[in-house]
Amino acid sequence: MRFYRCASEPGRTCSGGKCVNQIGVVDSTRLLETRDLDQAAFFLRDAAIPYSSELMPGSPAFSTRIAITEGARITTSRVATAGMMRVKSCLPADSFALVFDLAGSGAGTHCTSRETVNVNSDTAFVQSPIVPVEVRTTPNYEVLFVRFSREALLEELEKMLDREVHSQLFFAPAFSLRSAAGQRLRQLCLDYDDALRATDGDDSLALRALEDAITSLLLRAHSHNYTRLANRTAEAGSFQLDAAEQYMRANAHLPLSLGDVCQAAGVNARTLQHSFRRKRGCTPMEFLRNVRMAQVRSGLLQPAEQTSVSGVASRWGFLHFGRFSGEYRQMFGELPSETLRRARRQQ
Repeated sequence: MRFYRCASEPGRTCSGGKCVNQIGVVDSTRLLETRDLDQAAFFLRDAAIPYSSELMPGSPAFSTRIAITEGARITTSRVATAGMMRVKSCLPADSFALVFDLAGSGAGTHCTSRETVNVNSDTAFVQSPIVPVEVRTTPNYEVLFVRFSREALLEELEKMLDREVHSQLFFAPAFSLRSAAGQRLRQLCLDYDDALRATDGDDSLALRALEDAITSLLLRAHSHNYTRLANRTAEAGSFQLDAAEQYMRANAHLPLSLGDVCQAAGVNARTLQHSFRRKRGCTPMEFLRNVRMAQVRSGLLQPAEQTSVSGVASRWGFLHFGRFSGEYRQMFGELPSETLRRARRQQ
C-alpha cells in the first residue's frame, strides 16, 4: 500500500500504520483510515453519499476504514466504523444509492420524511436523489454503499418500458432482502465490488454485464413510481421473440442489458419476460447466458496454443470460474477443462 500526505494534517506524512490518518491506493481502490469525522465525510462525498455528521452522547471514539472502487456506472464503498453518529445526508440529482449491512449486526435507522428503515441483514436502504435522510448509526457497523448513475438507471428504465421517461424516478426506501430478488441483488452487488477490485476497474464485458444485471434487477424487483407502468403485461408476437433472439446472438460479445433486448424487440420488459418464459422456457437473460456459454464451448473446441479456460470464459463475461464450471458441466456434461484437453488431443 502506498500512503500519501494526510489531508487533515498537511505537514504530516502517514506510513507504516503508525499514523492516525492514512490515505492510500491499492490497484484501483482508494483507501482511508481515520479518526477524523470531517475527513471521512470529505472522502465519501463523491463516491458514496454527501453527508454531515456528529457523535451522539455516550458514543465510543470515532474511527473508520473506507475502501472506494469506481466502475463505469456504479461505484462501491465499503465502510467499517466505530462510533454512534447522527448523520444527515442528501444525494445530488445525478445519483441513487443502495446501503447494505455487511456485518449482520445492523447499521442503524435511516429516516426519510415518510418512512423509517432499519438497515440490517434483512433490509437494505434505497436512497433517491434530493431526498433528505437522517441516519442514527449503531456503535459499530460495516456497510456497503452502492452508488448508481441516475442517467444509467433512466436509460435502462426507458428501454424496459419502451417509452420515454419525463418525471423524476423515486424508489421506496426499504428493500427486503428476504425475497429471492433481494438476495440476488445483494449477491450481485457483492460480486461487482469483488470484481471491481480484482480487475482494477477495467471496463470488461463481465463488469458491464454485472452493472446491467444490478440496474435491471433493481428496476424490476423494487417498487418505484413507474412500477405499475412497468408491470403491464401483453403477449409478444413470435416475430418479436425472434428479433430478440437474433439481436442477442449477433451481439453476445457486447454488454447487453434487458433494456437493450426490449428495445430491439419493441416490447416492454414485463411482456418480453412473460413471453420468453411461456414460449422459450427461460428468461431473455438466461437465453443470452446460454448463447455465451455455447461461444465458450466453441472456443474451447477450437483452441489456439495460448487458449485457456479462464481466458475464454472471461472473454464471454464469466468471472466466477467455479460457478461457471458448474453451469458448463450441467449444460454440456463435462467440465470446460475436459473439453479443452480433448480438443488438444484431437489436434
